[in-house]
Amino acid sequence: MRAGAKLYLQQNVLLAAQERVSILFDSFENIVVSLSGGKDSTVLLDLCQQEAIRRGRRVHGFFLDQEAEYQSTIDQVKHIFSLEGVIPHWYQVPLRMTNASSLRVDFLNAWHPGEEWMREKDQVAIQEADGAPDRFYKFFPWFESRWDKDSTCFLVGLRAEESLNRFRSVVKNPGWNNLMWTSQNGKSGLKAYPIYDWTFEDVWHHISVRGLRYNRVYDFMHWRGHRIQDVRVSYLGHENSLKSLESLHEFEPETYAKLLKRMPGVHISARYIKEDMVYSASKLPPAFSSWKDYRDFLLSTTPSTHVERFRERFAGQPEDESIHRQQCRQLLINDWEGNISIIKPRADKQEAKKDRLAKWREIL
Repeated sequence: MRAGAKLYLQQNVLLAAQERVSILFDSFENIVVSLSGGKDSTVLLDLCQQEAIRRGRRVHGFFLDQEAEYQSTIDQVKHIFSLEGVIPHWYQVPLRMTNASSLRVDFLNAWHPGEEWMREKDQVAIQEADGAPDRFYKFFPWFESRWDKDSTCFLVGLRAEESLNRFRSVVKNPGWNNLMWTSQNGKSGLKAYPIYDWTFEDVWHHISVRGLRYNRVYDFMHWRGHRIQDVRVSYLGHENSLKSLESLHEFEPETYAKLLKRMPGVHISARYIKEDMVYSASKLPPAFSSWKDYRDFLLSTTPSTHVERFRERFAGQPEDESIHRQQCRQLLINDWEGNISIIKPRADKQEAKKDRLAKWREIL
């Protein structure tokens, strides 16, 4: 079978997911579901909660609060943690979150002492975590290290349909007991993805049939006519979340007002995020003849303190106009950490482009 091809079975995705969850409950004492407040983790938690109730057990829910969240996300998380049989692990601890809306202020110091937070901490939340790293992605291995690996499984509502990177996350490491919907390596605990093969429609069908409460951000995004791939919830200051700032004042004006005070650059991002020549870098400004020229101009004028880091990174990347355009976008949102990966052009497309150029040169 061709790599990445779909293999259709007689069993529907709901029954398959329920079977996977049942296998995990048979094999592990601790079932920990990572929560984002979004649709996928809501569905996954529901499947695990149903199984836990049937067995007279409980399921653990893990949510790392990044402070600059939709209020609707916090409302959804509160609801989930109020459900029968759900043990909350809601962390509201100091984190340094990337601020992609500013060229001068690199981080939002979420939940740091002495800061004026966007909201008060919740009584249910864990407010201190001795020894925990203060960066988002590093926090997860630390959290997982606090559990016994042999008796714990971490469940993630990842779906392969959303991107090839997510599909790769499922298959890149050998699965537990040869189960392809799990991954395991020596650095972290066992991870399982019971709904990895669900489609967007499967998720919403389950929410509808079960009558589940869901994050109301989705209603607003639907009313606004967002594309399916853009309908998601996340930290509001992330490089891939800036699009949400443009309409945040319409949906959650109080959240927007608090964010303006809390995070420098939000107003400018909200105003210009849809401009072709600003954050998306999808249109070359008329004063420049190439993306490379524009990139070099940005390198010479950016107020970012990480300009040398950008130069070193770009020096190791291919000289190609499509890559230069992506480099411009990284500079415009001050992505000095490289959170937005550079997509290299395919070799066959490059050759086709060279052939076209050679043809036109010959004609001219």
